[in-house]
Amino acid sequence: MFAREYKNKWRFGKRYKDPLTDKWRTVTILAERNTRNTRNEAQVILDKKIEKQLAKITGKLPTQDNMRLGELFDKYWEEKKDGWRISTQKTYETSYTIFLDIFGRDAKLNNITPLMLTNHFDNLIKIVLKAKKERERKKHKNKKTKKEKNIKKQDICNIHTISGLKIYYARISMLFNYAVRKQFIQSSPFEDVHVKWPKEHKLELIEQKYLEEDELKEVLSYFRKQRPIMADMFEWQYLTGMRFGEVGALYVSDIDIDKKLVHVTGTLDYASHSHKQDFTKQPMPKTDKSYRNIALSERAFEIFKSNSKGKKQKDFLFTDEDGCPVSVGNANSALREARKHFKDIDKNLSTHIFRHTHVSKLAELGVPLYVIQHNVGHSKSRITEQVYLHITKNTQQALRNSLNKM
Repeated sequence: MFAREYKNKWRFGKRYKDPLTDKWRTVTILAERNTRNTRNEAQVILDKKIEKQLAKITGKLPTQDNMRLGELFDKYWEEKKDGWRISTQKTYETSYTIFLDIFGRDAKLNNITPLMLTNHFDNLIKIVLKAKKERERKKHKNKKTKKEKNIKKQDICNIHTISGLKIYYARISMLFNYAVRKQFIQSSPFEDVHVKWPKEHKLELIEQKYLEEDELKEVLSYFRKQRPIMADMFEWQYLTGMRFGEVGALYVSDIDIDKKLVHVTGTLDYASHSHKQDFTKQPMPKTDKSYRNIALSERAFEIFKSNSKGKKQKDFLFTDEDGCPVSVGNANSALREARKHFKDIDKNLSTHIFRHTHVSKLAELGVPLYVIQHNVGHSKSRITEQVYLHITKNTQQALRNSLNKM
């Protein structure tokens, strides 16, 4: 560092080499005096200016060698969040909050080892499997055992299935891949993470995704008595294949009365509002394929007529007793609460199950896969294809059995 008098003040400067051109460059600052304290302060300021200039050229932050987990998350979140829907942000944020709570924001990235991560996921697998075993043990009981309550306390991650854990794993892996891409770390510890995922019975998993006809009737019948508006929305999902958020966001004007079509153009934004009166329609469905027109059956049109009475064109079609739209969180909570009333339905009930039931029914009727994919708003979906192939395989076997009787 050098110091020179300049117009009754002092100019402090420092040289650095431009890594792109190999040329020497200079940064300077002005100060009132040339004292020991001033020189020390100037040294710190000049170093920071040089670091900032180098970061612009190399993209490498000066602190990254000692970067901590919280700092990585903040940078990742700031860059990525605006590309996600509000509801998607919430689900991702939940995953990262779990990870940050367990490892701590102050954890140094370079100190997080593959073994730490392997042990972390192994532990979560044990918790999920233990909780599942307890749920199965009390399947026909209404009261929770003390043992189950203890498991719930341990369930700090609020993840209840192996599939949910795999999603969590993928999201944390994405965070570390980002760190590698930005050169915050040389390599991701996930490269040497070896998780032994429990084997899941594929057939059992597929059949858990949709309701049989008698199961559907039982669920809808219950909600007709308890929450009629939800019964209408669940049945609408079954009849159209729409996501619950898309159903909740429907305006009266989204239904073409003459052509008997529903125009899917948005989803319900409930995550960014704390009061249901403030829920709005978000004009950006989950994917580009989500923008679609779906033919309405006579039953679906009856539901439309019933719910549109006395409403204006830009009113929400489906509203609760307070005249407000219904969020998917509210609907899923109602389904979980109602679960205990369905002793013969051993399936995880969520709003998605009605979409998958739509897929299973159309597959049973012989509707082509691409038509079904259009209805549910997917160009390609593993679950949609699995349900479709499973149902069509069963239908072919039933046909074969009938032919054998001829």
